[in-house]
Amino acid sequence: MAEPSPGRPGGRLYGLAALAPLVFLGLVLAAQTLPYLDARALWFSDEVRYGNAFQNLWDRGHWLVLYLNGIPYPDKPPVYFWLLAGLRSAVGETSPALFMLGAAVSSLLALAATCVLVRRVAGWDRDHALAAGLVLLTCFSFIGIGHYSRMDMLFAALITLAHACLHRAWTRPKATGWQLAGWGLAALATLTKGPFGLAFPLLAGLAFLAWRGELRRFFRRDTALGLGFLALILAGWVAAAWFGGEHEYIRDIFSKQIYKRAVDAPHHGQAAWYYLGALPLAFLPWTFLLAGLPLGNLGRPSFWKRAWAGRREGLGGPAYLWCAVLTGFALLSAVSIKLAIYLLPLYPALAALAARAWLGLPDRPRTRVLYAVGGLFLLLALGLCLANLLLHRALTPPWPVDLPWAWVAGAAGAAGLLGALLLRFGPRLSARGGLLLVAVGTTAWLAPLALGLAPALDPVMSPQAQSEVMADYIRQGYEPMAFRIYSGTYTYYAGRDVFETQDLELLASRIAAAPKAVVGMQKRYWDEWKPEQRPAGLRVVHTQTIVEREYVLAVKDAPAPAPEPVPAAEPAVGDELLPETGNGTAAGDLLPQAVPAPAEPAAAPQPEAQPLPAPQPAPQSGESR
Repeated sequence: MAEPSPGRPGGRLYGLAALAPLVFLGLVLAAQTLPYLDARALWFSDEVRYGNAFQNLWDRGHWLVLYLNGIPYPDKPPVYFWLLAGLRSAVGETSPALFMLGAAVSSLLALAATCVLVRRVAGWDRDHALAAGLVLLTCFSFIGIGHYSRMDMLFAALITLAHACLHRAWTRPKATGWQLAGWGLAALATLTKGPFGLAFPLLAGLAFLAWRGELRRFFRRDTALGLGFLALILAGWVAAAWFGGEHEYIRDIFSKQIYKRAVDAPHHGQAAWYYLGALPLAFLPWTFLLAGLPLGNLGRPSFWKRAWAGRREGLGGPAYLWCAVLTGFALLSAVSIKLAIYLLPLYPALAALAARAWLGLPDRPRTRVLYAVGGLFLLLALGLCLANLLLHRALTPPWPVDLPWAWVAGAAGAAGLLGALLLRFGPRLSARGGLLLVAVGTTAWLAPLALGLAPALDPVMSPQAQSEVMADYIRQGYEPMAFRIYSGTYTYYAGRDVFETQDLELLASRIAAAPKAVVGMQKRYWDEWKPEQRPAGLRVVHTQTIVEREYVLAVKDAPAPAPEPVPAAEPAVGDELLPETGNGTAAGDLLPQAVPAPAEPAAAPQPEAQPLPAPQPAPQSGESR
């Protein structure tokens, strides 16, 4: 492996940072996230739904079973939302800043878990721990997930810590404590996002023990105790939900959320080879590391003979990392539902392996990789400018958002400068100096993206505008409704549960029965709804494009009360009758008359409150879950 080069640019700074890798990584992460916590709104569809799920947890006390739009929400377990509850005191309110802080803290936990993986599993030094963290902090998809409120980052952190504990257990004859810790973390991961929290460490452990020829180690008493502890945690949560009355919720978890998603996903179904294309894109720019590796060795029998002969040497940390990556990749490829974000639990092990390879590259292959990364950033600079031009001039109709050119120029300038520096000084940079430069440049490039361009996308990425119009009508007494939308789309910003249905006839009858109603739906459904079939008086008051689909908001006003008849005034005795004008009109009719105002109409009787039918969300094809 190449030795450190303190005399090269960045070598001394890297050495100082490596004294406390997690501290330095935390500072870089803070620079990438904290200034932008309140920069933008919550976006469609996951963020606003999770926002409402947290509102139900915090405001209505649904701590054990999540609720969305007033009904049980079996898609996600509660652990991530418990983390948000723990952070709420730091923010003081349930605002977008709270959810962005949750994403940042989850990212910090993932970085800490990665350092543990490098130091305690692989057995490498602090230089490698710092390098693995910087690989993550310069990986485009890791950065993006760190700026989006989802539970995937916390899920990945818990799985990585479970890997670290279980590796310690598998490499000892008996390790009850490590088994309990590892399977307990796997249980928490399962209660964060689902059963893959158990499957990832289980498959990695089995593959690792099989590789070392020690599969019998799995079938020992301490493993049974650890798995029993995991089962106890999960069964305790299921039992608490079941005896709390959430029977349908538990059935839904096992039938729809686990079985159907695994074998026959209703959306996001992809071919088995999907991740072969998704992973290289998701792990940019470090996919270019392949350009510097001696991949030809993989075709030599001697390489595999050495690997096989040394499979039982030491604790086998690097082999465990490979087992975690390969079994995780195979598991994700085998299930029906596929999204690039599901690869995140593989990132810590991938980053550790990438850091080891990067720090060991000779000068020429390393320069080649730096040139490739520099070229990518130059293309990003050019692409930002061209995209903004095309969005406004080439599309018909034009894109509904005007991206500020000042922020576009700032992002393009930062990307272009980083690309130019890598191309100019690539041969002079050490591996450590090059990694630091990429980290600093990426952080600078992120600033205009997060502070200016992301908020500019709110009108097309967030349902906030239309939801707040709905909220205004709700305050005026209108009953909120929605047709064929992702459940909870309007609820967070509307501030109230919304009646949702996929049945157009039910919607029409509901609108007709309500004195006043406000209804949201996609414009295509509105256009398909024939005017003669719509309830009388329903009219569109607001239109918004949300993630390439146009949504309308329509209202039905209460009918105007009929004015009370005013009896004709009889002349009092002794009054002189006024003469008629030439056209037959009494002269008095041309004079202003004092007409008594109609009496205040009685309030329209409200229909007897009925329980709302259960909303029937219908996820649209291509939308993220």
